[in-house]
Amino acid sequence: MSQYKKKKTTAQNNYEFLHGNYALIPLMAVIFIVPLIVRLYRYDPNLSQFYWFLDSTEEIDVFLYWKSRIFTALGAIMGLVLVFQFTNRKFRNAQKKTIWLYPLAAYGILTLLSTLFSQYRSFGFSGIHEQFESVWVILSYCVLTFFAYVFVKNAADLATLRRAFFALFTVLCALGITQLRGKDFWETKFGRQLMVPEKYAPYRESLSFNFSHSGTHQVYLTFYNPNYVGMFASLVLPFSIFCIFSVRKWWQKLLWIAISVGLLVCTFNSGSKTFLISIAICILAALIFCRKVVLKRILFVVPVCIALFFGARAYFKHIALDPIQYVKNAIRLNKNSSLLDDIRFTQKDVVIEYNNATLHVTYAANELGAVLIFLDGNGQMLDYTSREDGYTELADPTFSGLLFRLQEGNAYYPWLASIHVRGCIVYFTITEDGCQYINNVGKFAQAIKAPASLFGDYDSFASGRGYLWSRSIPMLRHSLILGTGADSFSLVFPHNDLPGRINSGFYYSLVTKPHNLYLQIGVQHGVPALLCFLAVCLIYLFQSLSLYWKSDFSDRNHFIGTGIMLGVLGYLIAGISNDSCVAIAPLFWALLGIGFAVNQINKKSAAEAAFAANRTAGNPSAVAESSPAIAKNSSAVDGNSSTSSSLGSTRKASKKKRKK
Repeated sequence: MSQYKKKKTTAQNNYEFLHGNYALIPLMAVIFIVPLIVRLYRYDPNLSQFYWFLDSTEEIDVFLYWKSRIFTALGAIMGLVLVFQFTNRKFRNAQKKTIWLYPLAAYGILTLLSTLFSQYRSFGFSGIHEQFESVWVILSYCVLTFFAYVFVKNAADLATLRRAFFALFTVLCALGITQLRGKDFWETKFGRQLMVPEKYAPYRESLSFNFSHSGTHQVYLTFYNPNYVGMFASLVLPFSIFCIFSVRKWWQKLLWIAISVGLLVCTFNSGSKTFLISIAICILAALIFCRKVVLKRILFVVPVCIALFFGARAYFKHIALDPIQYVKNAIRLNKNSSLLDDIRFTQKDVVIEYNNATLHVTYAANELGAVLIFLDGNGQMLDYTSREDGYTELADPTFSGLLFRLQEGNAYYPWLASIHVRGCIVYFTITEDGCQYINNVGKFAQAIKAPASLFGDYDSFASGRGYLWSRSIPMLRHSLILGTGADSFSLVFPHNDLPGRINSGFYYSLVTKPHNLYLQIGVQHGVPALLCFLAVCLIYLFQSLSLYWKSDFSDRNHFIGTGIMLGVLGYLIAGISNDSCVAIAPLFWALLGIGFAVNQINKKSAAEAAFAANRTAGNPSAVAESSPAIAKNSSAVDGNSSTSSSLGSTRKASKKKRKK
């Protein structure tokens, strides 16, 4: 083929939609469409059978259900495309060399087995209240990662996906600004119409927006909770910043700078503490990896850093926030100061372990009325006083802080007694089965003192996560082989841990997640599945480390690869205090797959550059050594690109063969 014809063909391909790589369409949909889905869904949670859930047959979801369903549908499409491609021998041979695929596949298989053998498998397959991260979503994560690796083949594909990310960040920043100003887009008439289908029109006026009305205009974007904004920024902000250096034109750099600043402002106003920690670690890692570029442009870098420092200082002063103290307060280890140790309900009374003393509480009733009875650990009667407000207070100062009340009940239990401790009200009544505990949703429950580990004495650590982690770690002993099943954490968590929930401030809260990505995976999918997940992430990080450690970043794709690597690192750090959520996790798995693909592209480019340099220098031995590397990398990349024929390029391939 002549040079003229080659140039003409190249020019035609450049103007072709997605450069002929139509497989990017579902990947772009995951990147741009799924995170922006906000749509009301009414459903029966089917949780009334459990003692810890209200007798409710109707709940609504706005941020998670439809994200889950649309993402699962996209996962199915990507899975079918991959299955079709496995009929190609060249494609199969190329994938055998992909080491990280094995722990990725094992992670998906173990999750599926955990759900199949779970006693809560119905929730694992359908998704549960306030989560909707079913086993199909988990399997779609695995498919998405491999799909991105296979179909992202060159710099043109990276540029296309970069534009998709830019579009997503632009929309989210615009939403964040409306929430920051206290004029949340979702509270507008148009926003409510987008959010609520016509058949649920009455909900448009009754919907309440807790975070918008928090008094601080917290930014939550489309992510259900401001905490996830911090996790989102930990993932995408390093990528966004490094995209500034991956583009050539000055106006493109300005756009990426603007969008990065917008993401920062939105994240700072989400109130996320985790983000401050993860981004600090990522900045340090970025300076180490880009040390050659930093030293080369030190006269430019220093003024920029100084400007950023004083700009951030002025901003934090404006919003009256000391970020260092803010983080210190969150991670300070304050030992539990509560005097309450345990509450037990027995056949004849309620036993309260309080302030290193034991108190027995019951009541006696007849047709004339009822009276409270208090005994100490030795069975001696204790004096008490009845206050004008109807509460009873013990005279013994040992039990200061405890209040009691007795009131008439209903047809089921004539009398209802209550214990007031640390702002919580614990109800009990006497039945034929003895003293019965009535929990915060009005159901009989058997109170226990759940086992605690590691953070058992530090419930308030990390904004109450110490309690969740300390009660979740012992649950891992039941998941040493297979977990309890997808979306099952709330079903196995000890909601009847009465003293722990009172002391930690979770008494009136419904615990649906451990606020820790690794505990969530370990409990639900099993410890082996957790190890597989970590293996995939560590393989990627070590692969990227070896590739970019000595890079001089003369290749702009190295900026994209490093940005993705730091984003993955930031997400994994943020995962220590946040869990997986279908609003954010698809972006993580997509970037992970793209990161593997970028590494492969950069390896091939480095091998070709080394081959060309050695050939020009006339070094036969070096050329011989580099040739196998080129062949190896080319086969892997070509194996990935072999799928293009099934997506609209078969005709082009046959034409090229005829021309040759």
